[in-house]
Amino acid sequence: MTAIEVEIGGLTDPGLVRAENQDQFFAGELSRGIRLRADSFGSLPNTTLLGDPTAQVLMVADGMGGHKAGHEASKLAVQYFMAAILNRLQSTNSITPDDHEHFLINLRDILSDAHQEIRRTSEASEDKKGMGTTFTMAYIVWPKLVFIHAGDTRCYVFRAGQLSLLTLDHTVANEMIKNGQLNLNDNERSPWSNVLVNALGAGAEGVQGDLATSLLEPGDIVLMCSDGLNKHVSDTTIEKVLAMGGKVQSMCESLVQLAKQGGGTDNITVVAARWTRSHKSMKMSINAIPPSANQKVFVEFLHHSQLFGTVDLQNTNLTVSTDSDRSGDTDPLTTESF
Repeated sequence: MTAIEVEIGGLTDPGLVRAENQDQFFAGELSRGIRLRADSFGSLPNTTLLGDPTAQVLMVADGMGGHKAGHEASKLAVQYFMAAILNRLQSTNSITPDDHEHFLINLRDILSDAHQEIRRTSEASEDKKGMGTTFTMAYIVWPKLVFIHAGDTRCYVFRAGQLSLLTLDHTVANEMIKNGQLNLNDNERSPWSNVLVNALGAGAEGVQGDLATSLLEPGDIVLMCSDGLNKHVSDTTIEKVLAMGGKVQSMCESLVQLAKQGGGTDNITVVAARWTRSHKSMKMSINAIPPSANQKVFVEFLHHSQLFGTVDLQNTNLTVSTDSDRSGDTDPLTTESF
């Protein structure tokens, strides 16, 4: 078995126009863990023992709604997925053919429950009414990548000098292209390319999540971003930056800087990870994290079964922002069918 190393970077920036950054991102690795209570080795009680990383998780969310509501929605989405991955997924270190479908069903359920959590929070506060967020997550258990996606945050794979887009923007423009009402070449220039038909929260009854899998190869880079990057940096330019190589964090910083040089009209978030062959010998290790008197609950949600009933995802309306520039939007969201 070939040893694989992963390098991860991420950066978010408010841009040059928006006073507030409503984007959120998360990049981390999953490991099996044990909370030690007592042993015969003299270890301190409540020491946390972690094995080697078994999976990587990358998330990007772009919030919408005024008065800090968009910031709250995107944060809720990311934190809900963090909590659900650690507490609800039955297997976080392998995705075998036998459990593949069950794993996808779990992710779809988590997306639906995150949507309902945002709705519940939105309905409990007048200044958060109608808040919503896009959400894209890549979950990698080498060499398999699984992504789940709602909105227009994007996931790319860069391989052998070529950039490929894995996700489809859930916008009115793409709905019009599908219905023959808009030419594909006019997509990026269309004012409808910034108007969403799918997101978490945003006043909709349900959310439609795209799920797909892909196999990675050594040398591949997975890049995720909010639309603040794509508004000002073309896929061709992104491809050139990644082809130059260097540190993954430096790539993220270069892309954010290019977006700002292009206008920086929206919040900008870029997250990337690169997998390479390792020449190190494969070993099993245990990392010990000593107990801390300052340990606290990072985030806490009621279990979904205590809050939400079954949501029919086959009979949900599309949510469309009436403002083509969503960041900081204080207007209500309307529901229209296409």
